[in-house]
Amino acid sequence: MMPAPSQFLDAEDRALCQRVADQVTADAKWYSTSIDKHVLASTILSLFQHGVVNEANLLAHVRARRHDFTKQTG
Repeated sequence: MMPAPSQFLDAEDRALCQRVADQVTADAKWYSTSIDKHVLASTILSLFQHGVVNEANLLAHVRARRHDFTKQTG
């Protein structure tokens, strides 16, 4: 029987997810949108846990779901 995968991210994985979150947050400022940070974090973690572990791919997937966690501010 194989052990269950860890539910926790190591430091390198957390840093990767943080870079993606930081880039999406910077995008939002550019487009004058606000972000629901909890939904953004959940989106990033869900995608990562489902195998999107390449930073560029993760960023692309998160950006494609931008409407889930952003709203116009102006």
